[in-house]
Amino acid sequence: MALHVRRVDDADIGDWVANTGVGFLVPVAEGFADYLRPELDLDRTWGAFDGARLVGTLRSFPTPLTVPGPGQVAASALTQVTVAPTHRRRGLLTGMLGAELRAGMDRGEPVGILVAAEYPIYGRFGYGPAIEGATYRLDLPAVRFRRPPTGDVELVDRAALAALAPALYERCRAERPGSIGRSARWWDRTLQQVSVPGASAPEGYQAVVRAPDGTVDGYVRYRGRQHWDDMRAAGELTVDELMAATPAAYERLWRHCCEVDLVRAVEARSRPVDEPLAWFLEDGRAVRQTGRFDFVWVRVFDVVGALCARRYTSAGALVLEIDDPLGLAGGRFALETSAEGATCTVTTRRADLAMGVDALGSLYLGGVSALALAHSGRIDELRPGALARAEVAFTSAPAPWCATWF
Repeated sequence: MALHVRRVDDADIGDWVANTGVGFLVPVAEGFADYLRPELDLDRTWGAFDGARLVGTLRSFPTPLTVPGPGQVAASALTQVTVAPTHRRRGLLTGMLGAELRAGMDRGEPVGILVAAEYPIYGRFGYGPAIEGATYRLDLPAVRFRRPPTGDVELVDRAALAALAPALYERCRAERPGSIGRSARWWDRTLQQVSVPGASAPEGYQAVVRAPDGTVDGYVRYRGRQHWDDMRAAGELTVDELMAATPAAYERLWRHCCEVDLVRAVEARSRPVDEPLAWFLEDGRAVRQTGRFDFVWVRVFDVVGALCARRYTSAGALVLEIDDPLGLAGGRFALETSAEGATCTVTTRRADLAMGVDALGSLYLGGVSALALAHSGRIDELRPGALARAEVAFTSAPAPWCATWF
């Protein structure tokens, strides 16, 4: 049968959702396709077909992406990318992704983002790893906070958190490069305010911290696992999410997690790589970064729009030669930065640095070193001193972080 790629229609949704389950080895519950349908923009939802049979899936959704400054840029978030195991290495991913990338260009979105299930796949499409995540583990017998607690912690149910958390998350998202938006459906599903076919039973706890004036400045979601070692409590607490808009709220929520009874260790996954928790403790070795991994990848579609959307840590000028094998975003660009902002224009001037569009994606949010990219052969310095200037200009503090899986 003839292999082809096209946008799906309503008649394809059941097969499309079932195929995502096959691709990710997660059986799809009955009724889940009907639940998911309102989230699918059919202009952004693609299928690969063998004749009439659907054998591949891909979709995107629009989201604001926080960039250094802080500022925002419109991003196209790619998700639910699968190819049936019976149809691998037959060009179907290339067909779907190529169609979506061209559509993203037509929509005028400056950047695309994704979470890569497998590392080697997406570099050839111009995506570069840009945001890392980290796992931390706290040895509670050694944890002592340096300062007395401030702020009141209140345990709340999921409905109460659903009313409080979205606004607090937006406060935090607007300040942290790498963060993306969350829809009302995301919150309802995550906080189990709606019935989702196949979802597991609710578990875990929620808490908020209030400033002296009553303002909610942070929240945490966590789960516990009870364990006993010869009648000695040795349970473990897992932090699913901790968001704080102030240092005081951050410290107070971590202290709360460390003071839960019957717990000997706390683990937190998908946290920022520059987590400052150790500095709040008398013994910084009580918290260890036990894992670090690539998370969000960035693909630049519009070099001018993307580079003008963010701010830089130094004033100066760089001419960048960008190579895009897919022909979507290549060219030579003059970037000028100042305290007032940045300008970027197409130019014929001699280039200072040359790189692939994937390296530009890695560099874009400020979490990947220009020096590291150059030392690994991903950036070429064409004018002495340009690499050092780029290293300073593009660096972001805080490091980019995305707390949202998609």
